[in-house]
Amino acid sequence: MRLAWLVLAFLAFALAASPDARGADDPPNEEVRHAIVRTLEGLEEQWIGVYVTHDLSFLERIIAPDFVATLAGGAMRGKREHIAAYPADFEAFASVVASETKVRVFTRELAVVTGLYTARLRHPEGKEPSGRFRYTDVWLMRAGSWQCVATQETQVP
Repeated sequence: MRLAWLVLAFLAFALAASPDARGADDPPNEEVRHAIVRTLEGLEEQWIGVYVTHDLSFLERIIAPDFVATLAGGAMRGKREHIAAYPADFEAFASVVASETKVRVFTRELAVVTGLYTARLRHPEGKEPSGRFRYTDVWLMRAGSWQCVATQETQVP
């Protein structure tokens, strides 16, 4: 898991350091930065909302074709596999709630979102055990739209 975190951190650093990703030396001003934060907070909220709406087409739009997910157990999957796992999650999860969302804007085209989500699981005996997960999402602006290119989650006690 540490390796996955290091890979994500390196990716974010490398992209932020790249002149092409930065749009030369044009860091976003405070107004642009604030707009990016609001946009990504909204996208993250809608992403969690998929557990209620079951709108997989939303995921198709925001998850990049070259997306990679590193799961809490260490497994990795691409966009197709990640989206395909959602219907089983819809059956397994009683609720999913996000908190502690923080957006870090590096350039007009690169941002990293971190947060915590709690998933309450359905249980045959009526109990609802829960899992808490820290997550990191790496977002890139591509062709005028924000896309998530990587996510990593770690289960926390």
